[in-house]
Amino acid sequence: MWLSVMNISIVNIAMPSMARDLGVDITAIAWIVTGFFVTQATLLPVAGRAGDLYGRRRVFIIGVVVLIGGSILCAAAWDAGSLIAFRVVQAVGACAMAPTAVSYIGELFNHRERGRALGIYSGVISIAPILALNVAGALLAVFGWRSVFWFTPVVGIGVLVGAVLVLPDARASGPRRTFDLPGAALGGLGLLGILLGLSRGEAWGFGSVRTLGALLVGALALVTFVVHERRTADPLLDLQLLRLRSVRTSNVASWASSAALFGVLILLPFYLSRVLGFGPIKLGLAITPIALSFVVVSPIAGRAFARTGPSRMATAGYLLSAAGALEIALAADVQSYGAVLPGIILFGVGLAMASSPITTSAISDVPAAQLGVASALPNISRYTGGALGTAVLGVIMHAGIPAGAERSTVRAGEAVRGLIAGGFRNALWAAIGFLIIAAASAVRVPSLAGVDRKTLM
Repeated sequence: MWLSVMNISIVNIAMPSMARDLGVDITAIAWIVTGFFVTQATLLPVAGRAGDLYGRRRVFIIGVVVLIGGSILCAAAWDAGSLIAFRVVQAVGACAMAPTAVSYIGELFNHRERGRALGIYSGVISIAPILALNVAGALLAVFGWRSVFWFTPVVGIGVLVGAVLVLPDARASGPRRTFDLPGAALGGLGLLGILLGLSRGEAWGFGSVRTLGALLVGALALVTFVVHERRTADPLLDLQLLRLRSVRTSNVASWASSAALFGVLILLPFYLSRVLGFGPIKLGLAITPIALSFVVVSPIAGRAFARTGPSRMATAGYLLSAAGALEIALAADVQSYGAVLPGIILFGVGLAMASSPITTSAISDVPAAQLGVASALPNISRYTGGALGTAVLGVIMHAGIPAGAERSTVRAGEAVRGLIAGGFRNALWAAIGFLIIAAASAVRVPSLAGVDRKTLM
């Protein structure tokens, strides 16, 4: 899982360099991340079901191999289209790893230990962004953006060996069930259509046939997906799980907060490089406080929320994160890192506070036989939210910025800096809106005091 998260984070600070070298704008280069998220959101339930059926160890190992192969292809990409396609290959491998990791926690730890285990898990995987940001910064400064993709094969070999030697095999008990390939196709098409229409609407024209057609196809596919999932015997997503308030509210909160988190993480490097003039190494260090907040706060929150309840802890965290985003928005025009740093810290600390309570609540009432699919739900919420946030915040920031202004890694002139800072500020207002939605949903997460001790995570 640590390696999977690395592949999300390691491209963030490389995106300004990629946009410059490949000759595309921010809304196009964002598809390097959006395509990764859409693929993960589509295939995570399939991977979760595969782990339940064929063994989680086997699925995890296959995922690592595919991830390594996709990384090698990304390093050899010749244009934006090929890079996006190879990022999809990476995502296919990565999606096999996430639900498997959470399922192992569900099986290997009892109810009383899972909250602490998930807190440690969140903290450990949060080291990945810190390492990714700083390794990527160093590689960028010396070798260029292609070099960031060689990190995964080097580390991946070690992960592969460890998985073969250490991981126990496990699969769900009960009757074997089939894959819902039509459901996966409909869900993927729906997400792709909606996100393509939103992200490319400005370039195509929001009233154009292409934009409206993409949005319409996406909406119809998602409606058909819901109808299909209700009628099929073995659905990709068991919609009955959403009747559980803990599952429903936790996943809405995860979806909305991820839209804010990933949207900000994609746009912040553009602000720091084009407005403040930060180079690759300084850029990695500047974003590190967000990841460091998860390392420090997540394990503490994992222990503390058993006393406070997941609702209070998560709601407070999301509101604190919204306050941090507000501070960044108000200070963006100052064009000083010292001015936005307090907001960056609050933004990360708040999201770290909410991470363990929300993840735990999302699977607390789920039967053991459905842990694989249910464990995929928080990741699906996270990646669909991240894809939406990246698309929406990218469009908002890009609006009003002169063509090509965000493609350079050199500090812009004073007038352009003001426009980029203004676009970043406007995008942060949307991030605040997503965080308020997350807080409103977290308020309704069931309290541990009302949950039977047998379901305490």
